[in-house]
Amino acid sequence: MSESDVLISKTLAIDDAPTTIADLLSIKERSQRAFSHRRDLLLEPYPRKKAPVFTSSDIISLCGLSRDQFKYLTKKGELPTGHQLAHKRAKEYSLADAIAWVRGTSKRSPRPEGVRGRIIAVANFKGGVAKTSTAVALGQALSLAGRRVLVIDCDPQGSATQLCGYAPDAEIEEKHTILPLIYREHSTLDYAIKETYWQDLDLIPASTMLFDAEFEIPKQIADALEKRVHFKWWDILRIGLEPVAEAYDAVIIDTPPSLSYITLNSLVAADAILMPCPPEGLDFASSTQFWDLAAETLSGVPGFEESKTYDFVSILLTKARNTDLSRKVRQWLADAYGERLLPFVVPESSVQATVAAGLCTIYDTTKSDWSSGTYARIREPLDQLTEFVNSHLERAWKREARSE
Repeated sequence: MSESDVLISKTLAIDDAPTTIADLLSIKERSQRAFSHRRDLLLEPYPRKKAPVFTSSDIISLCGLSRDQFKYLTKKGELPTGHQLAHKRAKEYSLADAIAWVRGTSKRSPRPEGVRGRIIAVANFKGGVAKTSTAVALGQALSLAGRRVLVIDCDPQGSATQLCGYAPDAEIEEKHTILPLIYREHSTLDYAIKETYWQDLDLIPASTMLFDAEFEIPKQIADALEKRVHFKWWDILRIGLEPVAEAYDAVIIDTPPSLSYITLNSLVAADAILMPCPPEGLDFASSTQFWDLAAETLSGVPGFEESKTYDFVSILLTKARNTDLSRKVRQWLADAYGERLLPFVVPESSVQATVAAGLCTIYDTTKSDWSSGTYARIREPLDQLTEFVNSHLERAWKREARSE
């Protein structure tokens, strides 16, 4: 009997025994053990992510310098000089070194004192659109541009928490998430902020416990109606974020892949909305449904339609395949969204799949890990997205500073 015959016979075997809840619990425990083991192997020698290291060429590229400028600034001694590798002439630079170089050479405008950071919701109805990887990669890229960033994981799946180096079910308790804010145990989200392995990128994590919010908020709405008390359920996250945003240049919310109470809170709190969307038929259809329901629901929030404005609402093409059908759907998206469709495209790539399997983004790797062309195809559109977002940050800060 061949190996394929064995596989087929196993596949076709039918178990007449019914599946009980105890069986489901057994599946849960086994799958969690398997994932925890795999995660620890991926992150060896310690079950914690480590930031990438950089070469002098990486620093030159990040800062937009010539090699002569880099040599001159190195000799001045005001910026990190890197660490000499054993038995090699080359030096390596830590993430902290790289960020110090960026800040020391950047021509980007700093956030004015007294002006808060901007809040960006990364949202889509549909899973599998690169929503979470885009949110975390954007946070990493903004920090590499010298910005201080907070990522808020509002998705009970906790994928952004995973990408930021934490195991949701093993390390994250209810008190570490936004749930205590929803339960009104805290008035701000300061309590939940965690540092990550990535400098200047903090995290408010999530776990499956966040599903409780979809029961708690309706309960509070019902209680308020019974007591005839006005309850702004849509404002919970915005109010909790107000003091927190003063400490960051950008706050990035990874929303659940549904129009839930948490998603609506995120859209109300946000200053901008970014929708990752692959150019595929089902994803295009799902995107139109999202805007339909979001617009209808948000327009029903008292006073929201008259007063709310967004810095930008944009659609980013992700996981784009080089096929005739994909190109056709790109045109549909362009017809539907016009100038809101960003001109740069993140292609589908085995690189993305490989880094995702390692619980990483493209920014956790460097050019030396891949062929330069392969790496650039993924990195360049994300860098362009970062510059687009950064320009909106600076514009919003100037506008707010003038109004004070």
